[in-house]
Amino acid sequence: LALALAGAAAALLAAGRPGREAFTMMCADNSGALEVKIIGKVGKQATKNHQDSTRASIKCGDLIVAVGKTGPAKGKLLRAVVVRMREEQDSGWKNGFRYQFDTNAAVVVDGDGNPVGSKVFGPIDPKVGLRWPKIAMLARNQVG
Repeated sequence: LALALAGAAAALLAAGRPGREAFTMMCADNSGALEVKIIGKVGKQATKNHQDSTRASIKCGDLIVAVGKTGPAKGKLLRAVVVRMREEQDSGWKNGFRYQFDTNAAVVVDGDGNPVGSKVFGPIDPKVGLRWPKIAMLARNQVG
């Protein structure tokens, strides 16, 4: 029994802690980055015991820090705005409607908050359209 428990513990340690896998998002613009890995949220400090708390608190419209995973931006540190999340959300009109998207996606922005690309692909969250009007101008469709 002790040998089985030791083997199970070793397998868990080799696989890593649960919930610590990379959180990646599609890039929803033509900036060159195809996929980004989220490092954290701008303005939110991770505490010693809750490193995943920043990742869990990311919502649509938040400014994040990410690293390019594929494409010409591979390995570069980027700032991006989350435009779609798979998590179910309220419509914001207090009418009981809820919606969710089929992918997680972000748009790469520069230091001033201006989009790097000239097009945004796919729908964007209505909260993003209100908070980031320059991204809303580039998007073709907006939910809500």
